[in-house]
Amino acid sequence: MNQRLDDDMEESLKELNRNIRLKPEYETQLKDCVLKKQPHLKTSSNKKIWLSVAAVLLLFLGSSPFYSTTMASLVEKFIPLEIKTDDAFNNYESLLAIIKDAGYEVSSIGSRPNPYQIEISLVEGEESLSAMKEVLVPKIKNHLNEQGIDDYKLNITLAEQIEVLPQEHRELNETMERAGSIISEAYTRFGYTDLAKSMTFGLSGEASSRILEIDLPDHIKEADEIVSSIESAIKEENLDIKKVEVRYYNEKHRNQDHRWGGIVSDVYESLAGKSTYKVNGISYKVKDGVTKVWIKSTLPENTDTQIISDIEIALREYLSSEELRDKIQNDQYEIELLSKSKKVLLQVSNVPK
Repeated sequence: MNQRLDDDMEESLKELNRNIRLKPEYETQLKDCVLKKQPHLKTSSNKKIWLSVAAVLLLFLGSSPFYSTTMASLVEKFIPLEIKTDDAFNNYESLLAIIKDAGYEVSSIGSRPNPYQIEISLVEGEESLSAMKEVLVPKIKNHLNEQGIDDYKLNITLAEQIEVLPQEHRELNETMERAGSIISEAYTRFGYTDLAKSMTFGLSGEASSRILEIDLPDHIKEADEIVSSIESAIKEENLDIKKVEVRYYNEKHRNQDHRWGGIVSDVYESLAGKSTYKVNGISYKVKDGVTKVWIKSTLPENTDTQIISDIEIALREYLSSEELRDKIQNDQYEIELLSKSKKVLLQVSNVPK
């Protein structure tokens, strides 16, 4: 074998061994397997060597025993970071399928940041919680490993059984439903059918002094007439609402805020739970037409430039995708990756300098 190729292979395997602690005999097997896959390889490119090792390793992982169980960390090293649209939803759908295939029913699935926690609530069945966990935990961990998720806490619980909603809750729900219908009808009557489909409102206060709080765009000229129409309908229906309050908002600002809510979720879910990137939170705000996003991490200030480069490449590819270009529209944005000490490690922006 070419001496330089052999040296590169040895260095690659040493790096691999530092991460997964292969037994000597399995290191030899992996090396032999790579060489068999590349019998006529002439180049000594490190990149090509690593691609060879990675391709074989993905097959090798399923059949060879290791001292370490951190397979997800290996996935991160060999599969490029990718930020996907609706990543959280797709991941939850996969978990839901795993649980259903095992014969169990899900009440809810979600996650929490800092530390990253995946929370699954199961509907009580014939088996005990411990028996269900014994079946599900290995399957779920295997799925998460395949996604490169290795830094998380998995919480599986039983959903609380509520036989009947308390009377006050039922009454509140009924009031909310009827109030929603009244607001929708008023918007439609004045020609704001789009607003009727995306209206936001709420109820506050006790039953004897409930306030209906309605959000309205600040450009609607008929706002007073719409509110008056809603108040009249409430009286006619004799709903338990004593007052209507309006909170005005800038529609362009709010629409931009809503667009970026989903984008920020995609970014966080694609990075969270992966020990390489150490992301423990994300926040954003829209100010003066610019969306500012802060990706919070526990990375040190002297983080390996390759890690920062991986995140930058993933962000730029995601933001430049056709689907995101349509969603972002003409929004200006600044995205910053912060270290543990709040130092800016990376900034991706389209704001003119």
